[in-house]
Amino acid sequence: MRNWLAGAAAAAALVLIPAPADAHVRVDDSSAPKRGGYGAVRLSVPTESEKASTVGLIVTIPEDVTLTSAKVLPIAGWTAKVETVQDRVTRIVWQAKDGGLGPSEFGVFTFSAGPWPKDKSAVPLPTTQQYSDGSTVVWDQVALDASEPEHPAPIVVLGAASAEHHHGAVTVDAAREAGEASRKGQGAFDGANVARWGLIALAVALSTVALLRRAR
Repeated sequence: MRNWLAGAAAAAALVLIPAPADAHVRVDDSSAPKRGGYGAVRLSVPTESEKASTVGLIVTIPEDVTLTSAKVLPIAGWTAKVETVQDRVTRIVWQAKDGGLGPSEFGVFTFSAGPWPKDKSAVPLPTTQQYSDGSTVVWDQVALDASEPEHPAPIVVLGAASAEHHHGAVTVDAAREAGEASRKGQGAFDGANVARWGLIALAVALSTVALLRRAR
């Protein structure tokens, strides 16, 4: 029984490891900015085209999110520009100087920004992916239910602020906000994030039971 519990916990942990070459532009949720604070966001960007290369990426900050500062992590072969309007960050634009990301390749685009909202649990980042053949793919759709739309917007799930001690509360708030934001058309994080948090809770519970049985 003890071996089964340990194996189940390990399996749950393995499921949480994201595939780097995901079919969509996504936020790496291994770390998250804090509510009301500053933090880094990493976008995993795969090239879906079989013939064209990814040569541009435009991340748009929602109008109801006021980031006053943003800095990008340099990427070899790419230029980056932070666009602002009246001291508010509106867009972050990357452009390839050479060939960009070819078919079957993916890149990681990182920026650090803030302050992130204190009253939100999740922030969608509508993103436009530009290809060398002139085509574009706009990742700006938000989930209306547990299913994933065809072109989902990358979602930044914000961590608890310093005064918040219960990480479980962040998950509940994020889920509630996702439903409200979807109805208002303002954004929501997709069902995959809910599944990840559920697996985390399962792994913790199974580990706890294993420890209690071992103590006996």
